[in-house]
Amino acid sequence: ELIILSYGGKVGWEGKDSPIFAEDASVTHHVVDRPKLLPGYSKLPKSREYIQPQWILDCANFNFVLPVERYGVGSGLPPHLSPWVDDKEEGYVPKYKEEVERLKNGEVLEAGNDEEPKLVESEESSSEDESVPPANSVIQKGNAEEDDESSEEEDEEADVDDDEAGRKALKRKETEDEEAARLAKALMSKKASRLYDRMQHGIAQKQSKVDNLHKKRREIESTREKSKEGKTFLKQKVERLKQERRDKEDAYKNTGGSMKKKRRKN
Repeated sequence: ELIILSYGGKVGWEGKDSPIFAEDASVTHHVVDRPKLLPGYSKLPKSREYIQPQWILDCANFNFVLPVERYGVGSGLPPHLSPWVDDKEEGYVPKYKEEVERLKNGEVLEAGNDEEPKLVESEESSSEDESVPPANSVIQKGNAEEDDESSEEEDEEADVDDDEAGRKALKRKETEDEEAARLAKALMSKKASRLYDRMQHGIAQKQSKVDNLHKKRREIESTREKSKEGKTFLKQKVERLKQERRDKEDAYKNTGGSMKKKRRKN
């Protein structure tokens, strides 16, 4: 109630002494902290949105009126992000915050339905135009295909060379940075060297935490893509760990050993 009033809104409740009645048509958002709507809500005006309380907090934290689709009654809520965390300092920006920033910049995350008919019309018109090919295109078809294949091969070779050159340049830069850091540390005093080691240890711990967050994010996204197969997150994790165990056993067998425990004879 305090958050809504501080942003200039009006608050009512179901009970006595409420300044706004539940049947009032001016109500824009109806907060419901239950897994589903009660049967009596069907008699209320259809112009309002039924939301969960987290929508109010997230709107206040982001200072932006968020879409209500993900905050509907009974739906899974997005992550509740703290407004006191400096993402740039932490080195990790949550995915939902990236989506909200795109919304604040005016981007549309999902394509509208009004674009689909345009695609259909363009496909039909292109199919009609291509149904009667000119004679010159039929005659020159073989030469054009050969030229396209050769140009694709040249492009692929150029991309491979560029990637290899980029990797070599990156490795060279990392080597130069390591050498410069070792030289700078050798010129430091004993006290400054200890302080430098502590700073590097803190940076490494922070980077490890960021890498772990990125890893969890990739796992969640991959499980969402594979959820169509009907496998739960836990089942997929168990299968992945079993496969890693098999790979380790196969690699160890090649050395002539075995990872299986031998039973002791009584």
